This record gives sequence, structure tokens and C-alpha cells, in this order.
Amino acid sequence: MSLSAKKSVFISFVFFLNTINSILIILCLLLSNYYLPNFSTLSFLTFFLPIFFIFNLVFLIYWILKFNLKLILPLTIILLLGYNSVSFYNLGNIKNNSDGLHVMSFNVRLFNHYKWINNDYIPQEIQNFIYKQDPNILAIQEYHYDYEYILKKYKNKHVFLTGKNVGLAIYTNNKLINKGSVEFKDSGNVAIFIDFLQNGDTLRLYNAHFESFKVDVIGLKADVKSIKEIVFKTKNTFLAQKIQSSVLIKHMDESPYPVVLAADLNNTQYSFIYKQFQNNFNDSFQSNGNGFGSTYDFKFMPIRIDYLFNSRIINVNNFKIYSEILSDHRPISVFLDI
Repeated sequence: MSLSAKKSVFISFVFFLNTINSILIILCLLLSNYYLPNFSTLSFLTFFLPIFFIFNLVFLIYWILKFNLKLILPLTIILLLGYNSVSFYNLGNIKNNSDGLHVMSFNVRLFNHYKWINNDYIPQEIQNFIYKQDPNILAIQEYHYDYEYILKKYKNKHVFLTGKNVGLAIYTNNKLINKGSVEFKDSGNVAIFIDFLQNGDTLRLYNAHFESFKVDVIGLKADVKSIKEIVFKTKNTFLAQKIQSSVLIKHMDESPYPVVLAADLNNTQYSFIYKQFQNNFNDSFQSNGNGFGSTYDFKFMPIRIDYLFNSRIINVNNFKIYSEILSDHRPISVFLDI
């Protein structure tokens, strides 16, 4: 085979890879904008959309350097991502205004009850961190009732246990008007809410923890049994999350007051689940955060699965993701102008 023929084969192979990558990106966009039951097992691909995007950039640079019109394909994909408002890195201008209602959301992973982190002082460190930041309202996912004493500085609370000493909690010193729960059928997951006073106005804050995939990525095996298990778990988890998001959004839409949602969605901003909330409410990070927005300890790439949403009439200031390693999640907080 001549050198020119080998180059032609190589270019064809690169374009084939480029085409496959483009198809994966388009599939991710479809799965993030529409719930497709027959393709729900492929929804896990949306987790890897940033990686597909990096590959797309590599292909674009390659075709540019080759002065090859095949650059039209990766360029079209970039335009398509822009049209769908897909953001991988937020260059937002943070308003460092620390006035207003300070809301914090934190999945504390049961306060390290089972020693996932090799540190016996995690509960005390969480207490010190929260007391230092001093949020007006603290929403906790994966709460463990054995550590109730940690938050004794707060006069009011709403705790909902979904298992033995485990559940969700909201703590505040603001005056409570009402509190309740939004239970999801056939699920151990739940959302809770409080109605509270802030500067004479009544607001509602929800705290939600969505269905988890329960897939051990590190321990995955390349065998038929493992693949079938992943497919089954993925399909059922996305269906559960879809139902849970629909129930919660309906409840939030019917709220008589402006709302704030602290949530561990167990899914990224590229998912269909996230888009349902983004279409109805403001994502505080998108409004006033910057960077990748990573909130979960995932070794392979930045993952954002923890969120603070709010009614669009509420202004957002000083969104922050904290660097403290006290759980497999990072605490997040925001100041809201009411």
C-alpha cells in the first residue's frame, strides 16, 4: 500500500471516530431534552458529555490543521451544543454580596457514621464548619439522627426519617409557619419543605434527595452479569428520577409562596431530570457561580449533582462551593435577595 493510500485510510478512520463521537453527543442532547423510555438505559451517557466534547475539540483542531473541510462536522456539533445552552465551565460574574438569606445545602453522608473517611472527628468538623459559615437555613441530605446534637444552635427544625435514624433535615432560626413532606410512591426517597418568615415575607424551602444509581464504578467488571445489572439499575433509576422530579415540580408550582430547592438530584446538569427543574426555576450556580461546579467526589472528572434552585423572582448572590472534604459531597450555599 502506498503512503498516500495509508494516509487516506488513516483520515477515513479518524473521520469515522469523529462521526461516532458526534452521534454520541447528539444522543446525549436528545436524552437530556426528552425522556425516551426505550433509550433510558443509555441515559448514563450524559454523564460523559464533557469527555465527548473534549474529543470533539480535538477532532476540530485536527481538521483545521489538515485544512480539511471535515471540520464542518465538529464545528456543527459545537454550534448545536451552544444552541442547546450546554455549559461545561461557567464564566459567570459572582456577586460577592453576602447580604440576604443565606441558604446552605449539604449531603453529609450520615456524618461519616460508617467511617468512609478515615477521620474520627468528621462530625465535630462538620459542626465547626457549619457554625463558622452560619447559614440562616441549612438543608441536609443523608442525615443521621444520632448526630442531632451537632446542630443544637438552631431553634427550629424539620426532620423526616425514611429509614432507621436516616433521612432529610432542615434547620433554621427563622420562624416556621408550616412544614410538610412530598413523598414519592414506591421509593425510600422523599422531599420535605418548610414555610418560614424572612423580613416579613413568607417563603417555602424544599429539601430533596433523589434516587441513587447505586453502581460501584470502581468495582465494575467487564462481564455479561455486570452489564445486565448496570442496564437494569440505570433504566429503573432514570424512571424513578423522572417520576420524582414530576411530582416535586408539580408540588413546587402549586406553592403559594416563592420557593427555594436544595437538592441532591443524583444526576448532572446534562440530564433530563435537571432540565425539568431548570425549565421551571433558576439554577443558582448558573446565575452566580463559576468554574466546573463540581460537588461530588468522582475521580474521573468534575461532577455536579447538588443544586440550589429558586423562583425566578428571587435574586441570587455569592453562590459558593466549599472545598472542605467532610463527605463525598461538597457543601454549597447562596445568598438570596428576597
